[in-house]
Amino acid sequence: MKALTLQVYERKEIKTSRIKKLRKQGLVPGIVYGPDRAPLPIKISRMKLESTLAFVTETTPVLLDVLDEDGVSKEKVQTFIKSVQRHKVTDMVIHVDFYAPSETHEMHIDIPLKFVGKPKGVEKGGVEEIFHHEIPCELYPRDLVDYIEVDVSNIDLNESLHVRDVKFPEGIKPLLHDDDVILTVIAPRGLEVVEEAPVEEEEVEPEVVGKGKEEEEEEE
Repeated sequence: MKALTLQVYERKEIKTSRIKKLRKQGLVPGIVYGPDRAPLPIKISRMKLESTLAFVTETTPVLLDVLDEDGVSKEKVQTFIKSVQRHKVTDMVIHVDFYAPSETHEMHIDIPLKFVGKPKGVEKGGVEEIFHHEIPCELYPRDLVDYIEVDVSNIDLNESLHVRDVKFPEGIKPLLHDDDVILTVIAPRGLEVVEEAPVEEEEVEPEVVGKGKEEEEEEE
């Protein structure tokens, strides 16, 4: 899994007034945190951050190159983008959190689902409804995958795919209940769902091939 590299700067600004000034300068405040390190306040170019967000998911590794105020690289930190806050009106990014994992600590992360195939219920005119495009999971960083592939081709009308139906890779534990519905195929109103009745075998009387010698003598 190839990591994206992103340059960020140490941030000394903590007061609200200074943070507002940062944003007016085209910078986004953020923080880097994890089980093996103290929280590190940072700031990053909004333009660079937005272009990065267009290509990443929560499972995409992001290597942060942390620079000091003079532009000198101080450390490189392997992270994942944990959360992004946007302005309610402008939708502009106003804060970002980066999580720095530890190989000795389990992490919680949402893993995308990749649906493969077309449900046979949709082929019959049904409507596919997806409740989860990703699954919150618990795992060690070494077990992380880009996505989990799920075959949905056998889902028929009025049938559902549950968490228990998904084959999770080794080391990945879903944090949803086994009975939670991921996807369902609904039969639209007016669409008759015909269940195929089992074919019953007809009882066939055995055919009389010939009469025995004793039966022929009795008839005479």
